[in-house]
Amino acid sequence: MSGIPGTAVVQVTNLSSAVSSEQMRTLFGFLGDIEELRLYPPDNTTLSFSSKVCYIKYRDPSSVGVAQHLTNTVFIDRALIVVPCAEVMQPLGLSCVAHLSNTAKRSPPPPTEKRPCLISYGS
Repeated sequence: MSGIPGTAVVQVTNLSSAVSSEQMRTLFGFLGDIEELRLYPPDNTTLSFSSKVCYIKYRDPSSVGVAQHLTNTVFIDRALIVVPCAEVMQPLGLSCVAHLSNTAKRSPPPPTEKRPCLISYGS
């Protein structure tokens, strides 16, 4: 059982920064027919990251339970963490990661005023 009834999506974390979408599609494609795969940051990014995250949507939700068996499998140089992901919370079709990256490019918010700490220690 996948843990989230009816979900067809897994989130794969603790991915090496060297992993590519093609490698993920090859590895997880053995477990079921992949409908959609998103790797963040994408393959064509010029920025350097210490790790990546991948969302994989299978055509058949039963593939999610099978994919979870790859948890702790060392791939490239890291042990994978594979968990089911509710479709409403993940970025497939919602582009929330793209939204977050666009938000990060905007100018930072104005500094907040500093307030004194109201916690008192002792009497």
